[in-house]
Amino acid sequence: MRKKIRTVIVDDEARLRRGIERLVLSCDDGCEIVGSYSSGMECLEAFQQTDLAFDLLITDVKMPGIDGLTLIKELKKVTTFHAMVISGFDDFQFLQTAIREGASDYMIKPIDRDEFRDQLKKIREKIMTKWDEFQHLEEIELKASQLTYVKQIQKLSQITWQQDIDLSELEWTKEFPNGDYLLLYVSMDNLVTRAKSFNKEDWDAWTFAIENISDEMMNKLKQSSIQSWKWKGEDLSFWLLLHVRDDKSKLEERGIQFAEDLRKNIKQFTPLTCSIAVSQKIGELTLLSSIKDELLTFIKFRLLYGGNQIFSNSIIEKLKENKGDRDNKEVENKINKIIFSLDSMNQEKTKREITSFLNTIETLESPLEIEKSVHLLGIQIINYMIKNTQGKAEFPLIQEVFSLTKKMANLIELKNEVFEWIKKVLHILDRKTENQSLDHIEIAKKWIVNQLDQNITIHKIASQVYMNPTYFCEFFKNQTGETVLDYVTRIRIEKARELLVKTDLKIYDISIKVGYTDTKYFSKLFKKHYGEVPSKYKERMKFEQI
Repeated sequence: MRKKIRTVIVDDEARLRRGIERLVLSCDDGCEIVGSYSSGMECLEAFQQTDLAFDLLITDVKMPGIDGLTLIKELKKVTTFHAMVISGFDDFQFLQTAIREGASDYMIKPIDRDEFRDQLKKIREKIMTKWDEFQHLEEIELKASQLTYVKQIQKLSQITWQQDIDLSELEWTKEFPNGDYLLLYVSMDNLVTRAKSFNKEDWDAWTFAIENISDEMMNKLKQSSIQSWKWKGEDLSFWLLLHVRDDKSKLEERGIQFAEDLRKNIKQFTPLTCSIAVSQKIGELTLLSSIKDELLTFIKFRLLYGGNQIFSNSIIEKLKENKGDRDNKEVENKINKIIFSLDSMNQEKTKREITSFLNTIETLESPLEIEKSVHLLGIQIINYMIKNTQGKAEFPLIQEVFSLTKKMANLIELKNEVFEWIKKVLHILDRKTENQSLDHIEIAKKWIVNQLDQNITIHKIASQVYMNPTYFCEFFKNQTGETVLDYVTRIRIEKARELLVKTDLKIYDISIKVGYTDTKYFSKLFKKHYGEVPSKYKERMKFEQI
């Protein structure tokens, strides 16, 4: 049903004002009176105090205080509407002024009923045409935003499914809004066991319920100025990306609260429970691949601390503090000795302590206790590495140690694999010590320059200097003034320019040599940096050298 034209009438003569009201209502049932005022000041005050919304203003020109033209001028500064001016005299110059100030029409007193009806009808048609245009524009913008959202979801899904995504494939992250982000990973607990207890229809129903719960909560986030994206993970898991442009200070707090509310709602309205891993604040979306690995590591802590919980860096630290009494004291003591031996930089001593630890877990009473002990060892060693390598560059290592107990068929195999795993740790720590005096930025830049035709990821670059990818990106930008993505892109395009000028290689071959398998994409980036596509740039440079 078409909404009515909201009309405001302003005239200092009460009799004439009431007459205009009756005319409006009798001439066009598509109009309604939302305000009737005896002065321009009264109308302005009503607009300021009550957020008066209207589509048409009918006002007398000559009024005490604020006249009709001044009223139109002031209201036009803050809102959009059509205006009809009523005057007691006919003056062409005055008419010009009225139109300049934004009047849609001009009528002379006394008002002719038929003429008023015709003018009101014309104005109503103009307003309705504007409404139609605005609605059409809104529909176009909605479709465009929906298409953009779908494309963004596809890109985000790609980054969590694929491994080792080259930085050249992450230029799209610049199209996302500026500001800070949080990544959440939601994983249902005991999925295999639960799935067996439901038939397909029940399982589909609970899957649908979880979708609805998360979607409704995401819609509520919009009301608090938080954008969100959601995409599927493996099985019944899914990812959420939250973004805030302004109030960044409380983003992590709000993210944890959102995760807690989601966890409670899933438990309350379904027979399932979930664990949710929450990242720290993300400044660059190019880090998502590394952050993804971090969250997949966080979610594994439910093996030690149980499911139906929120896991973040700070929460895990608190859980560890509260867990001491529950762990086997002897195992804990052995792990502490291993950590102490790492501090001493004595690899032989570390190997002896590992042997002692492995002998101890042989005496444990259940496979579950063995699994928890190996996981605890992995967690403590990774924590040690985090503190001593300025970050979490070796997150794959903890995923390896968490998977050992599932792969090994017996204790002998498990002990051998744990021993091999600790050798990797020692090798990394040893390399880190050798390089700790070198300039991290220079090491990273040199490695990038030598790998331009290879797959370059932030994780690979950060691992060259034994830094957590998130910390490294922040460190790199602070030291160089540009992001890692921008640096890698710039060096690749500069190398491409050099090859264009100094060699006879084809554009396709140059593209491959600097790490771009898509020649069209390479040409687009080249033009962005040098103002021309590679072929035209090459022709121009040859001409200038003649």
